[in-house]
Amino acid sequence: MKIFTLPDLGEGLPDAVVREWHVSEGSSVAAHESLVTVETAKALVEVPAPWGGRVEKLFAEVDETVNVGDPLVGFTGTGEGEVEAQPGPGANEAVPEPVQATAEEHAQEDSGTVVGSLEQGEAVLEAEPQQEQGPRRFATPSVRALARRLGVDLQRLSKDGARVTAAQVWTAAGSRPQTPAETAVKPVAASEAAAAMSPARRAMGLSMSRARDQVAQITLCDDADISNWWGSAPALLRLIRALQAACIAEPNLNALYRDDQLIPQATINIGLAVDSPRGLFVPVLRDVAARSDEALLQEVADFKQQARETGIAQSDLQGGSILLSNFGAIAGRYATPLVLPPTVAIVGAGRVCQGVVVVDRWPAMRPLLPLSVSADHRAVTGGELARFLQAMLQALSS
Repeated sequence: MKIFTLPDLGEGLPDAVVREWHVSEGSSVAAHESLVTVETAKALVEVPAPWGGRVEKLFAEVDETVNVGDPLVGFTGTGEGEVEAQPGPGANEAVPEPVQATAEEHAQEDSGTVVGSLEQGEAVLEAEPQQEQGPRRFATPSVRALARRLGVDLQRLSKDGARVTAAQVWTAAGSRPQTPAETAVKPVAASEAAAAMSPARRAMGLSMSRARDQVAQITLCDDADISNWWGSAPALLRLIRALQAACIAEPNLNALYRDDQLIPQATINIGLAVDSPRGLFVPVLRDVAARSDEALLQEVADFKQQARETGIAQSDLQGGSILLSNFGAIAGRYATPLVLPPTVAIVGAGRVCQGVVVVDRWPAMRPLLPLSVSADHRAVTGGELARFLQAMLQALSS
């Protein structure tokens, strides 16, 4: 029996939690077919089979934590001379990349792998025996996890092979999405909390450590007079559009900083901080300038529900070029939001308050939106940061 161990998925965490098996003991799988969905660093990741064969043993149960390098699946009937995958990248790399196996690596018994297809060597390999077709996937990993929790049969919901949505699962269950109060985590003792810290919270800790160690942070604050648009559109949408306008005015804040180089991004991809009982998630709203208001608001609603219920897919947590935290929806006026490398800027929006402003040389009460913008001073000048904030103030006040 050949043992396939849990690979390093590139998140820098020592373990992952098994959320859903896509195979069972005795079933046959083809190379690169999905074996299991695991949760690590706030994301749901599908782990593929490194080779085809028969599943002899599953070494972990659903919701069990497995350490990187520990046995995950035992195979029999694997072909001779197949290319085995090598361990993934180190903890400092955000996204695992495919690797090319070498002749020496083929001979190793370690079966660690990375997510993605592998390039093979020049040697001609024998054709692998045809395997039975794997189980059909009727929904995304997050929807499958939700269906499992609610006891809904996805195969019955799928029509003509179409993917099932989360809304269909809720309807079939005769239920509704739970409120944050219903899904809140019960208080536990400090020792128990430390022992049971979720992958999401551990990932947050690693991100904050990198921010502390790598970023030369500066923060600038001001208030936006929002009396002209009060009640005309959702506040979050106005914030997103104002941030978009500021990124166009000062593109160096919509950028990444890698290897001592500032790399402005062609599209505005906003990482939106989402608070949940499971921890802090930062899903990405991609290319906001090309998206409609309705599409953005729907995606925000989907991300919030996924953060509460099932976790957010890894692909939706990657690729942000600037960050936005709407902490004022809970409490607080000003903050020093932390820049998460490799991004160079983050915008924090505080709680709206009434303040006195000068209108035609006379004092007047106006609704004010506090803004706190932090940037990495290694990559961004004080003038660029001030002009960026000025552009946001103008966009919000119009």
